[in-house]
Amino acid sequence: MNRALLLQYLIGLVLLVVFAFLNANFPQYTSWIFLLYFIALMSIMFVLMGKQTQTLLKDLDEIKKGETLYKSNMEEVVKLREKDLQNTQPELMGQFKATLVPFFSLLVFIFVFYIPQVRDFFFQAGRMFAPVDTKMASFFEYLFLYGFFYVISLISGLYTRRLQAKTGTLVIATNYVVTSKGVIVDERMPIKFPLKGNIGVDSRRKFVELETVQQVMGSTVKQRIRLYASEPSKLANLLKTYGATTK
Repeated sequence: MNRALLLQYLIGLVLLVVFAFLNANFPQYTSWIFLLYFIALMSIMFVLMGKQTQTLLKDLDEIKKGETLYKSNMEEVVKLREKDLQNTQPELMGQFKATLVPFFSLLVFIFVFYIPQVRDFFFQAGRMFAPVDTKMASFFEYLFLYGFFYVISLISGLYTRRLQAKTGTLVIATNYVVTSKGVIVDERMPIKFPLKGNIGVDSRRKFVELETVQQVMGSTVKQRIRLYASEPSKLANLLKTYGATTK
């Protein structure tokens, strides 16, 4: 398992114990503690994303220093994308479904916490472990509740990663630049040379597609980067020539 992903899981376990303890000892602040728990989870994600952003900025700067070999025409790319829209919609549908999974988890999170009848089910399960000690019983109540949220987040994360591993994520560029050191997509996404993956060409639909692997939030995700061009074969040959080795 990836070290960053393992760290993310361990921090999640520690947080659910800490916040169950806080709820048991300060029940009058239950809503605020719940909000703080949610903010803490979001903060962990932002920290991991921040580290990834630093790497991306470094790669962008390095690629920009290379000799410019090819620069797309945005108007031309947009026209080619629009002509191919009927074919791309089914390809993007599976990717769209994957993005809805975390929102579903959040809805479950809110539903369980704010519906008393549902929340009491977890509280009753927790009381079974400490039927006499009120404070300990309260700790187990919230431990079960936060534990449920944690399991749901794990399941949704694993399901999303499985979908991404099966179909990969498709990025369709609006504009791009090829230099002797790599490709910059939409001025924000770097793909360094040498290319690690395959280069596909669809002359009929007028695009070149790069298959790469990227680390996202501690997980390995397959990506397909689609570059529309009026002469895709020439673009593919350029990428194969310069993408084979580091310049």
